[in-house]
Amino acid sequence: MELITSLNDNDEITINLFGKEESVMVFSTGDNRYDEDGDDKEDGFPLNNEELECLNWFIANIDICDYKKEITEYCNERYAMIGDKQITEADLEDEVSIYAIAINIGGVVQSYDGFVYPEISFYGDCECDPEHGICIGFRDKKYLGIESQDWTL
Repeated sequence: MELITSLNDNDEITINLFGKEESVMVFSTGDNRYDEDGDDKEDGFPLNNEELECLNWFIANIDICDYKKEITEYCNERYAMIGDKQITEADLEDEVSIYAIAINIGGVVQSYDGFVYPEISFYGDCECDPEHGICIGFRDKKYLGIESQDWTL
């Protein structure tokens, strides 16, 4: 696998998702997203070296299939809250649609309640919570957990 040496915010890359090559957008939610005045940069700004290093580690080391059990449990917990169906790992391709990788380098690490935010995550939609989507997060090169999309924003 070739290292990515340059990439812009909102560019697409191809990765393996549930055994298939899929195109996903890569976007920054961290400090690099803002200019020196604290305003959002224009779309298409270059990702910085730290973001690229994190992305390259993620692509080389993380396979979403290794987290099927955790994703299935997350979805079933959501379904249980509304008294709906339960799914199995075999249902994940129809249940979860990953369309982006979010990178949050130098962004918020913890909120007022001590909640830790991911540095990088799979980001997408899920049938169990179509309003809030899904975020499968990692920090310090370790699996952090699964939450709704706003976890990384």
